[in-house]
Amino acid sequence: MVKELYKQKVKALTDIWSTVLHKWTEIDRPTLIAYLEKVYKERDIRPFRGFKAENLYEKELTSMYVVGKEGLGLFEDNKPVFDKLLYEEERFERIYELLASDRPLEAFQESSLNTDVLARSLRLGFTRAIFSFQDYEVLYNSLRSLDGTGLDPLKHTAASFSRFVTAFLLAEGIAEKRLRDRISLEAEKKAISIRIGIKYPMPKYEYIMLIAREVFGINDKILKKIFGEVKLQ
Repeated sequence: MVKELYKQKVKALTDIWSTVLHKWTEIDRPTLIAYLEKVYKERDIRPFRGFKAENLYEKELTSMYVVGKEGLGLFEDNKPVFDKLLYEEERFERIYELLASDRPLEAFQESSLNTDVLARSLRLGFTRAIFSFQDYEVLYNSLRSLDGTGLDPLKHTAASFSRFVTAFLLAEGIAEKRLRDRISLEAEKKAISIRIGIKYPMPKYEYIMLIAREVFGINDKILKKIFGEVKLQ
């Protein structure tokens, strides 16, 4: 079941799908991105993000893809729509399925040896988990699989994405009011790192605060109560 935090986003994406299914022959991918951005801004819905703020709405097509396929079950009857507008996400899914099947080297080949594409594929798995369509353990296993190759680019991708996931889940915990102080936050941080099961740099407080503010709209007063005088860059 989708968490309360994400119900408005899922509702917006469902409404976007309703429009797109009627007009898909008339639009292209850039038009879809612009329309998604318009709907998000009208409804004050924030894109998922980490440090980087580039192409946030293009990346939200992953959320649209996951909701359309996993949530609404649209894929089988509307494959031409997916093929025309969400072809990149179809590729990300193929790569992610290889990772989830413990075939990281094949996934790397499928990504054209591009770690940015690997990260986008991991985002698809992350989005499935965030929306409660798949257990987090599938994502964590994919990260362990990448790390286990021993190849520096893949280990770095796994470590970087693990840091993002940790920061995001901690920010989510703040938004849900489960994490109200540094003690509970540090305990949860350690628990997440144990579940992921690889060595990676823990996210700094600034990173957690950035996501809490930019994704979940947590105000500075609450952040200051938890983090003290840490400055958000």
